[in-house]
Amino acid sequence: MIVGSELESELENCGICHKSFKQGTAIHHGGPYLGVICPQCYSKNSEKDIELIANMFMVFGGYFGILRDPRFPVNEMIKCLLKEIQTNKGIIPLESLKINLFHLALLHGFTPEEFNMLDNDLLKHRYFT
Repeated sequence: MIVGSELESELENCGICHKSFKQGTAIHHGGPYLGVICPQCYSKNSEKDIELIANMFMVFGGYFGILRDPRFPVNEMIKCLLKEIQTNKGIIPLESLKINLFHLALLHGFTPEEFNMLDNDLLKHRYFT
């Protein structure tokens, strides 16, 4: 029987989502700051996206999905992002704003691919209006 610290020693935390998982299922990433990632995060993201996510969290902090709230629907988040863009248009350079919004999207559990779809399909038309 495995108890207490023995059980904990067989678990690792994902470098992206911070969920605990068994050591044997860990995927070791070559990046210096990420360490290991869980199979779920590895399968959802490309190598390039994994590196991008790791860099974002290294610079800005947090982890994937920390702000995810089932009571806060996606369309509400989009409204908040659009409001943020309109409020800061002309004050903050667009590139800086997009980086901040991307970090916020990661914290809410959006993958880079999902954010890119939002950016292309929904946000693009509002950046310059």
